[in-house]
Amino acid sequence: MTVASVRTKAVILDAARREFAAHGLAGARVDRIAKLAGANVQRIYAYYTDKQGLFDAVVEDAADDLVAAIGSPADLAAFTTAVFDFVTQNPDSTRTMIWARLEREEEFFRLMGTRANGQTPIAVVARLQDAGLVTTAWDATTIVEAIIALCERWHSSAQENDRDHERSYRELVVGFARTFEVEPAAS
Repeated sequence: MTVASVRTKAVILDAARREFAAHGLAGARVDRIAKLAGANVQRIYAYYTDKQGLFDAVVEDAADDLVAAIGSPADLAAFTTAVFDFVTQNPDSTRTMIWARLEREEEFFRLMGTRANGQTPIAVVARLQDAGLVTTAWDATTIVEAIIALCERWHSSAQENDRDHERSYRELVVGFARTFEVEPAAS
């Protein structure tokens, strides 16, 4: 792929992220994406086959960005803080993930559970469970779903520039996550 092709593909993905964030998979229009990207529709289909393929690429990008933001947290509170911060700092990616959960929930959680490097939100929580830091009364997928849903709830109800409310809500979500943590056994 040429440098120009890589650049065009990146511009298309950025335009698609904005379009899917605003309208979801069902409401997004490839012609609007092409116009936003300054590309032709045929180029989009050459890269992504169809609108579904483009949507999946945008969701995968958002999942990769979320995984990068999470890193390797020491506990579930740090994991939750990283997820919350990602949600507040990446509104288009967050809205796209909300649409993906609404329109294709199984596919969304498949993507969240299978990243090329094996580093996924679900894998991170499973490792915390294996280390005895998080309860196994709930599976890792359910815990991640609950945390992401609460973080996304902030995004959908956010009050512009109200940092006190944002901090307060973050504390609420982290407090919720701590209910899944297990006290280390005494040695």
